[in-house]
Amino acid sequence: MQKSDERSTLYRLGDNFIALMLLQGVNYLIPLIVFPYLVRVLGIDGFGSYNFIFYVIWIGVVISGYGFDLTATKLISLHRDEPKKISEIFSAVIEIKSILAFAFLLFLTLLILLFDKFAKDALLYYLAFGFVIGQVLFPIWFFQGIERMRYITILNGISKLVFMLLIFLFVDSKDDLNLVFIFNALGSIVAGVIAFWIALKHFGVRFTLQPRQVLRFYLLDGWYVFLSRITVELYTSLNIVILGFFVSDTILGYFAIVEKIVRALGNILEPLTRAVYPYLAKLHQKSLKEFYQKNIQLSVLIAVLMVTLTFFVNYYAKEILMLISGKEVTPLMLQIYHIMIWILVVYLYGSQFTNMLVILEKTKLLNIIVVIAFVLNMIFGLLALWFDGVVGFTYVYLFIATFIALIKGYYVYFKYRS
Repeated sequence: MQKSDERSTLYRLGDNFIALMLLQGVNYLIPLIVFPYLVRVLGIDGFGSYNFIFYVIWIGVVISGYGFDLTATKLISLHRDEPKKISEIFSAVIEIKSILAFAFLLFLTLLILLFDKFAKDALLYYLAFGFVIGQVLFPIWFFQGIERMRYITILNGISKLVFMLLIFLFVDSKDDLNLVFIFNALGSIVAGVIAFWIALKHFGVRFTLQPRQVLRFYLLDGWYVFLSRITVELYTSLNIVILGFFVSDTILGYFAIVEKIVRALGNILEPLTRAVYPYLAKLHQKSLKEFYQKNIQLSVLIAVLMVTLTFFVNYYAKEILMLISGKEVTPLMLQIYHIMIWILVVYLYGSQFTNMLVILEKTKLLNIIVVIAFVLNMIFGLLALWFDGVVGFTYVYLFIATFIALIKGYYVYFKYRS
C-alpha cells in the first residue's frame, strides 16, 4: 500500500512538473522568441523604453499578487478536501488582489500627473495596466494548490501563442509600441477570465464577497511574504526604472536585453521548485527529517543544472547576443552579459529557500533578509552607478542576488534545521 502511495505521489509530482515546465516554456521561451524581434523593430533604445514601462507595470502585478502564489497555494493544498474553506480562500484572495490592483492604478495615475517622464507615455501605461487585470483574474495559485497545473498550461500556452502571432503580424516599427501592450493585455485578460470560469464551473468553487475580518485574516497571513516579494521585485524591477532616469535609452536597452535573457533562462527550470512546493509543505508536517533530505537532494540537483547552464551560455555569449539583437555586439553589452549571467548559479535557490522559509513559518525573517538586501541594493547600486556607470551597477545586481541566496540558505540549513 505504501509503495502504491509513493508511486501515486511520484506520478502526480511528475505530471505537475511536466505541466509547469511546459507552462514555463511558454511563459519564457515565447517572449524569448518575441523579444529579439521587438529589439529589431523597436530599436535598442525603443526596447529600453518598452522595458521601462513594462517593469513599472510589473510592480503592479507583484503588489496585487501579494505573495498569494505561496501563501494561498499552501492554504489551498492544506484544505483541498474542504469545499467551503476553498471557496472562502478563493473569494478572499480575488477580492484582495482586485483592491490592490485598483490602488496601484491610482498610484500610477498620480505618477502620470506629477512626472513628465510618465506623462508623455500615459496612454501606454494605461494600456499596459490590462496585464495587471488579467493576472488578478487568473488563479494560478488555486490550480497549483489542488495540483491541477494542466489547465494553466493550456490557457497560458494559447494566450502566449496568440500574442506572439499578433506581434509578428502587426508590429513592424517603433510607432507600434502601443500594439505590443494592447496584445499583451488582451491575452492576459482573456486567459484570466477563462481560468476563473474553469475554477467556478469545474471545481465547484463559489465566489462570494467576504466579511472584512476574513479579508483582514488573509492580508495578515500573507503580509511578510508580500513584503518579501515586493522588496525583491523592487530591487530587480526598480533597477530598470532607476537606470531609466540616469542612462540613455540605448544603454538601458543593453541592460534590459541581458536581464531578459537571464530571467528567461533562470525561469525555464523554476517549475522544479514550484512543482514540489505543495508536496514539501505536506512532507514538513509529516517528517522534518524527510523534509530536509528532499530539499538537500533538490539543492544538489539545482547546483548541477544551473552551473552547467551558466558555463554553457557564458561560453556562447557573443553568439546569443547577436541572435537576440541582430546586430554586432558592442563591448559594453558583452561586458554586462558576462557579469550578469552568473546570477543563474543562484537563481533557483532564491525560490527554493523562500519556499522553505514559508513552510517553516519564518516569513518575518524572510522579509527582514530581503529588506536588508533592498537597502543595500539602493545604496550600493546608486553609488556604483555614480562611480562606474552601468557596469558597476551590474556588479551590484549580481552581488545582491548572491547575498540573498546565501543568507537564506544559511538560515534554512543551519539556523533552523534542529
